[in-house]
Amino acid sequence: MNNSLNSLPADSDRHLTPTVMVADDEAFTRQFFGMILQEEVYKYIELTTVAECRSYLENNTNPDLIVLDIRLPDGSGLDLLKWIRDRGINVPVIMITAYGSISDAVLAVKIGAFDFLTKPFEDTNKVRISIKRALEYGWLEKENRMLRARHGSRDVFEDMVGKSEKMQYVYELIKRAAAAPTNVLIEGESGTGKDLVARAIHSLSDRRGQAFVTVNCGALPEGLLESALFGYEKGAFTGALKTTQGFFEEAHNGTLFLDEIGDAPPSVQVKILRAVEDRVIYHVGSTKPVSLDVRLLFATNKELAKEVAAGRFRNDLFYRVNVVKITLPPLRERREDLPQLIDSFVEDYCRKSGIKKRIFTDEALSYLSSRSWPGNVRQLKNWVLRIMVLHPGKVVGLDDLHRYLDEEDSQEGESFYDTSYQQARQSFEKRYFERLLHRAGWDLNRAARQSKMHLASIYRKLNALGIKVK
Repeated sequence: MNNSLNSLPADSDRHLTPTVMVADDEAFTRQFFGMILQEEVYKYIELTTVAECRSYLENNTNPDLIVLDIRLPDGSGLDLLKWIRDRGINVPVIMITAYGSISDAVLAVKIGAFDFLTKPFEDTNKVRISIKRALEYGWLEKENRMLRARHGSRDVFEDMVGKSEKMQYVYELIKRAAAAPTNVLIEGESGTGKDLVARAIHSLSDRRGQAFVTVNCGALPEGLLESALFGYEKGAFTGALKTTQGFFEEAHNGTLFLDEIGDAPPSVQVKILRAVEDRVIYHVGSTKPVSLDVRLLFATNKELAKEVAAGRFRNDLFYRVNVVKITLPPLRERREDLPQLIDSFVEDYCRKSGIKKRIFTDEALSYLSSRSWPGNVRQLKNWVLRIMVLHPGKVVGLDDLHRYLDEEDSQEGESFYDTSYQQARQSFEKRYFERLLHRAGWDLNRAARQSKMHLASIYRKLNALGIKVK
C-alpha cells in the first residue's frame, strides 16, 4: 500500500485539504489519478485490493472521496461499494472500469456511486470535473446530515435562514406548493438553496413519510441517466442480466426531485414528458407501461424560458414543469439577510468545534454585506467558515477580513467570477506558478520541493501556461 500525501491547501477546499482514496490494481491508473490529484494539491491514498480498502476504511478516518475500480484482484468493486454503504460510510464514490456496461453503471449508481468513468480516460478535464463535483457533493451531504442529526425535529424552514421580504415570500410559496399535488419548478442561481426548498416542500406535504429521491440530471451521461431514471429490462442491452427498477419507481408514493432539469438531454426530456403527462414510465427495452404515483419537483440554475427560446429545452415539457414556480433570490438581492446568515454559520461552527462564539464587528458585517457574492449562500458560508478556522481571535474586524480574502478577490475583484471556469482556473494557475518561481529564485528543483509537484509536472504546466524560465 503506497501513501502519497500533499499538505498545501486546495483551491476549492472546505477548511481542510481533501483526501482522495484511489483503489485500482493497475499502476498506470493509479499514476494517472495521482498526477491529477497532485496537480489539484489534494491528499491521496493508493490501494490495490479489496482487502486493503476494507482495512484502511476500518482503521482510519474516512477519505473525502473514493475512486474505485469495478474489478480488483481479490473481489468486485461493486460488492465493496455495497459494503461501504452498508457500513454507513457516506462519502462519494466514483466507479471506474475498462469493461464498461450500462448495467454495471446503473447498478453502481443505485448502490450509491456518484459517477461512473470508463477507461481509457481520454478526457482528463472530464475526470477533474467529476472529482470536483463529487467532493462538493460530499461536503454538502455531510453538512446536511449534521444539520438533520442535530435538528431532526425542528421546523423545516430553520435551515433556510433569512427574514427578508423576499425570503418570507419564498416561505409562503413553499407552504402553498406543499399543500397542492402540482409540479413545482424551483429556479435560482447556484448556491441559493434549491435543494432545501425541495426538501421543505416534501416535508410539509402529505407524502412526508414516503421516499424523497433526488437525481441530478446534469451529473449523469445520457445513456446512464435514462436507465437510472426509468429502469431497464433483462436483456435490454449487453450486461443487463436482470430487470432493474429506476428512480421513478423508487419514489413511488413519495417525491422525486429532478435537479438541474435544464441539463437533461433531449432524448430524456421526451421520456420525462411522458411520465409527467401520463404518470407512467417504460423500462428501457420494454413496451409495457408502469403506472406510478409520484410527486415531481424540478430545479434549475438556468432560466428555462430562455432555454426553450434557444431550442435547448422542450416547450411542451416546460409548460408541464412550470405549474408552480418558486424563484430563489440571489444573495445580492437580500443583503439584509447576511448578518443573520453569518451568525448562523458562526454559531453552527463554534458549537460543532466546542469553542466560544466568535463575533464579527459592525464594520466587518457592513463590508461583507456590500459584496455581491456570486456564489450566493454557499460561497458566503465557505468564506465565513474559512475565517473561523484560520482566525485566532474571538473578534473578527474589518482588517481581519482582508487577510482572508481569496487571492483572486483581492487582485481582480468580482470580475474574476465573470469569466468562465477555464479562464479563471488558467489565470489562477499562471499567477501561482509565476509567484512560485519568483519565491524559489527561478530554481525549478526548489519550486518542485516547495509545491510538492514532480519536476516534469512543473515543466508541463509552465509550457502550457506560456511561462518562460529565466
